[in-house]
Amino acid sequence: MKRLVLRITGLILCVLPPAIAALEYFPLWLGEGDKALSALALLLLLVAAIPLWRFVKSLLASPSIWAVWLVLFLFFTLFAALIEGLTVISLMGFLGGVPGAICLRLAKEK
Repeated sequence: MKRLVLRITGLILCVLPPAIAALEYFPLWLGEGDKALSALALLLLLVAAIPLWRFVKSLLASPSIWAVWLVLFLFFTLFAALIEGLTVISLMGFLGGVPGAICLRLAKEK
């Protein structure tokens, strides 16, 4: 139990302070009400999450089913808003891409 508490505390101390600092100086969203992501903030958060990524990677080296579901739950919970926006963008890209591809194909044949 002591080992688990120390590991969780260590991960929190390695990940949380740089993540908070990154978000303080480089907000994740570029503007108020804007859905544009700041690439620099995202990059800094990814760098801050390296210790957490290593832990998750070692946890999933020989995963138990509860660990897989926990990681998926946390991932989907953290990125729900972003995934929702990307889903809409990809749907719009698909809906515009199909007729666009047909037009380009027809133009190539003529």
